[in-house]
Order: sequence, then structure tokens, then C-alpha cells
Amino acid sequence: MLLSFQWFWLVLLLYLMSLRDVGAQFPGACTTPEALNTRTCCPLWNGSPCGCRSGRGFCAPHPALVHRKPVDYRVDWPRAFYDSVCTCQGNYDGFDCGQCLPGWKGPDCQTPHHVERKEITDMTDSERENFLSSLDLAKKSPSSRYVILTSNDTTVKGNYEFHNTSVYNLYVWMHYYAAKVYAGTHNDAAHQGPAFPFWHRVFLLFIEREIRDLTGNHDFYIPYWDWTRTDHCNICTNKYFGGVRQDGRIDSASRFSKWKTICPYDETLGIICIDSDDPAPLIRNPGKDPSSNTLPTAEDVKDTLARLFFDTTPFNRRSGGSFRNKLEGFDIPYDSRHLKSSMHNLVHNYFNGTMSQVPTAANDPIFMVHHSFVDKILEEWLPTHSDATYPDSDLVPAAQRADAHMAPFFPLRTSSYYWDKNIRNLGYSYRDHSATHFTTTGEQ
Repeated sequence: MLLSFQWFWLVLLLYLMSLRDVGAQFPGACTTPEALNTRTCCPLWNGSPCGCRSGRGFCAPHPALVHRKPVDYRVDWPRAFYDSVCTCQGNYDGFDCGQCLPGWKGPDCQTPHHVERKEITDMTDSERENFLSSLDLAKKSPSSRYVILTSNDTTVKGNYEFHNTSVYNLYVWMHYYAAKVYAGTHNDAAHQGPAFPFWHRVFLLFIEREIRDLTGNHDFYIPYWDWTRTDHCNICTNKYFGGVRQDGRIDSASRFSKWKTICPYDETLGIICIDSDDPAPLIRNPGKDPSSNTLPTAEDVKDTLARLFFDTTPFNRRSGGSFRNKLEGFDIPYDSRHLKSSMHNLVHNYFNGTMSQVPTAANDPIFMVHHSFVDKILEEWLPTHSDATYPDSDLVPAAQRADAHMAPFFPLRTSSYYWDKNIRNLGYSYRDHSATHFTTTGEQ
């Protein structure tokens, strides 16, 4: 069957990119004309598709889910691009089954691996410096396996391009890709629904592994920031993520003052990560928005953990009595603070800058330590609610249903896949914070 003229140029573009040995979220071997024509993404590992001769995985079709139009090609990930992808076996992982599952390491992925995520202010000077310098290296270092996709309309087949990117900017792009609402809906793949905490858990595991591969430090981990122990941003100093100037920019003495953002937010539906000719710096104005001038408290966390049900109808921002919705921050407490958001959302809004627009928030490295704490709270709730289950309902947004694949991850994982996966089996745990709560705004 003849390709459309538009599709032909996409294929040509991708083929030329593959000649430069550029990998991709769409792996380089999956961007050849043959792979796109056959709709097959089963790259070779050690000479066979998905490492099948080595027992790592096999090339398998994946079922499609049918949704109403308009069709956004991010829905039914990755159906718009491939019908067959790698399915990995045992402890193997990755788009070609060439990596190890979280919690394993070694050439044959047979050695257990575990890290303990500390609260960031509990890290030693050398641990903190290693963490921050690794982020800076990831910001500057080209990704050897991935490119990012941009699009003017995510409902039009072939209306996109691929661009080289850095390891950290890949991470930013992935959040933008999942956080921008789908055309014709108010929904996305990672927020305002039951997938919220699990999508972000997978997201943190992804970037941890990418930075480990980049640095060779297999014990690299993302610490958490316990924002209940302070009434201000105690990590907005040059010791951590950079002091903040009056104009909202990062102090010039901090390495993060040199960071530029990607994927400027565009409210137009279907726009994905269009580059700017003049990328903006990181901006923070912590506490300067009267409706978000504080951080969540220990009582807020306690109230969240007291919720009996993981999620409730209608499985969105209006869900009442829902742990997920309380954690995400749409279930707002009625108290003297007169807040417009709570918990996770309140922390984003508190910064009144780059962090406050959810699709672009990952540009600020504070994003990852914030979400590490959100993940810790999830892990405190799950073991005490063993009878809870991931919602199986048609009311759940299409991209977050139990059997929907999380976009844009390879290998394919359903939204409910990580429900019963203990984090120790995923290779990490959390160390409780050593300090007591404080509310002073003195030396940070």
C-alpha cells in the first residue's frame, strides 16, 4: 500500500536519523522504513530480536483499545506507531530487553540491587554533591538512546518530528508528553486519575536508571524532600537547588542558574513540546502567590493517609474520599489557610514559576525530589490497605485504565502493573528523616 506523501517524508526523516545511530523513545532500529512499514519495534539485542536467542524476550503483538474520535496518537500507546514490540522475560527490561528490571543488575541481571532513598537534607556533603552534579551532567549530556518528539497536532498522523536531546531533557519531555491533555478531552496519561502515583513511580525509576547508565554510578538515587518539615523552601539555597533572586531567577552562584527550560507550555490542544528560539531560565517565586503561600503540613499528610479508598468515582479531580485525589491535591481542606490546592498540587503552585505549570514542571530539578516524597507517601498507604485494588471501570480516563499502557514507556506496562509491586522488589526503599519538624525561617 502506498504511503501518503506526508508519511513518506516522516519515514525519510527517521531513516536519515537512524543513519546517525541515534536511538529514540522510538528506538533507532524502529525508525527505519522497514520497521515503520511493518509497524514492528523489536530491535536486535546480541543478534536476535528482543534478545530472543538469549532468552531475554520475544517480539509480540499487543492488543489495541478502541476509543472515540478524535484520535490522539498518544492514546493506546504505542498503537499509532507499532503493532508488535518487545516483551521481556525474567529480570530483563528495556525496549530491546537489553537492560535489567529495577532491583537487578549484572550482565545477566541475576544480582539483586537495592538503594535507600534518603531525605535530601540528610545526605552527606559528598552524597549531595554527587547527586546535584549528576543532574547537571545529565542536563548537558546527549542521550545515546533517545530523541524527543514534537508535534503541531497530535490527531494528525505523521505530523511530528524527532530531535536530539540530553538525558535530563528527555525526562522533561516525557512528562510533558504524558501531562498535556489529549485532544477532545480534559484527560492526560499521568494526572487527575488513578495512574497518577504509579506513572510517576515508573518515571522516577526511568530517570534513575538513565543517570546510572550515564555516570556509571549504579547506586545513584533520587532523594526525597519532606516539605512537611518546613514552612518555606529550605532547599532553595545554593547548597541545594539554588537561591532565588528578587526577579525569580536562580542565583548566579548556583549551577542551576545556567539551566534553560524546554517544552514551553502552550494551552493549545495537541501541541507537544515545540522548541523556543529563546528558552527561558528556571523561575521560582516561592510563597508569593497568596492562594499557595504555604507548604502542606504533617496534618495534611496524616489526613491523606487516613483515606480508606485508593480512588473513587468519577476517578478524576472531583473524586471524594479518594486517597489518590487527596494526595494529588484536588481534594482541598476547608480551613483557615483558604488554599486553592493541597498536597502535591500545592507544592507545585507554591513555587509560582516553572514548577507551577504541570506539563513543564519537570524542568525544575526540585520536581524529582518532590515526587520522590509523593512516592514515599504512596508507599506508606499501600501496605496498610491490602484489600484495595486498582480501579477497573469504564469511568476511568481511557489512557489510565487498568489495561491501558503507560505512555510513553517501553517495554509496555499497564497502569495496574505496578499496583502489587513492592518497592523493595523494585530495588529501593525509604529511610525516615532524621530531623524533627521545624517552622522557623532562619538559616537553611
